[in-house]
Amino acid sequence: MRNLVIGGIEVPVKASHTLSQNYKPVQAVSRVRMGSGALKQQTSWADKLITDISASGLLPAGLQMLDYSQPIIIKGVAERTVTSASNVITVPTARRADYGVEGRALVGDKWQITAVSMGGDIATLTIVASATAYQAIYWPELTCYCDPPTDNRNARAAVYSWDLVGEEI
Repeated sequence: MRNLVIGGIEVPVKASHTLSQNYKPVQAVSRVRMGSGALKQQTSWADKLITDISASGLLPAGLQMLDYSQPIIIKGVAERTVTSASNVITVPTARRADYGVEGRALVGDKWQITAVSMGGDIATLTIVASATAYQAIYWPELTCYCDPPTDNRNARAAVYSWDLVGEEI
C-alpha cells in the first residue's frame, strides 16, 4: 500500500483504515449542434484532474493546519495507467518521484509484470513475446487547490471519517 501525503503530511494509517481516491478528468470543452445537426466540439484545454479522497479510521487525519489559500501537493495512492500497443509509453510528468513507474504486458487475456526503464517521461517496457498491449502504471502527484477537509466523528463507533477534494491547477 502506498502512503498518502497531503501538503507534506503523511496521513497516518490509523486515520485511513478505509481509504479511497478517485480522479475525475476536467477540461474546457464546448459542444454545439450545427444547423445540419452535426456536432462540433471546441477544446480550450484538457488533461487536468479533480481528486476526491475519502477515509476513515481511529484517528483524525490532522490536515486542519494546512494553508488552504495556497496550492497543496497531493501524493496519491490510487494508481493510473497509460495503455498502448507499443512498449514505449509517454507517462505524465505529474507523478510521484518516490514510487517508480511499473509495467505490465497483456498476453492473451492476462496481464503480466514487465520491467520498465525511464528516460525522462518516456517509459520503455521490456518486450514480452505475444504481448498485444502494454501499460505503464504510475502514481499521480498533483498540485491542487483544496477546501479544508470535511470531518466526521461517530462517537458510538469511535471512528473518524474525512473527505478532501483537490482540483489540479
